[in-house]
Amino acid sequence: MSDSSSGYFSGRGRDEFDIPASRSGKVLLAEAWGRAFGRGFSIDGDCTEGGITLRERVGESGWGKDRAHLVIPAKYHRLAISDGVHRPGRWHISLGELSDAPPLAPENAGNTSRVYAHHGEKTEADVDFEGHGSVWFYDFQGRGERKLIEHTGKFRGTIVIPGPGLVAVGGGHGGALRWGSLPPWKVTLRRR
Repeated sequence: MSDSSSGYFSGRGRDEFDIPASRSGKVLLAEAWGRAFGRGFSIDGDCTEGGITLRERVGESGWGKDRAHLVIPAKYHRLAISDGVHRPGRWHISLGELSDAPPLAPENAGNTSRVYAHHGEKTEADVDFEGHGSVWFYDFQGRGERKLIEHTGKFRGTIVIPGPGLVAVGGGHGGALRWGSLPPWKVTLRRR
């Protein structure tokens, strides 16, 4: 059952829903997850350009109950749940504001894309990815996208978080941030 007034949507199989009017035209932070042992699902967005409605891939959920974060650009007015040629199982999406991003802790780890709020000064962080991945930085309005690191295989490195803003951990393929399941990763802030 979906409660569009709260920004929470759920269902089974392919489905579509409009972004609530209260959140329309804003960059949103979505949390997407499925059921235990599920393969996850794809999320596409509809936008209108020049009188033509286009459907574009936004990202994917985490596998099973793993919750993935996705940034949903303001241009989308409708979201569609699919899974390629397969029918997705049970799915859940919670749409919130970018200000809902959890704070960047001294140590962060996971196996899905995540978005964190960093309210501190410029700082260094160690990153450890068991496979492909990337770390990006945005301002608190979701603008000023800046890639801090990206690799297509296992890697370790150090990044500089330039100051207050959003830190996004996602997949790394071809220079674009990808949302969904990832190999295990860790981001650890360096102590001063």
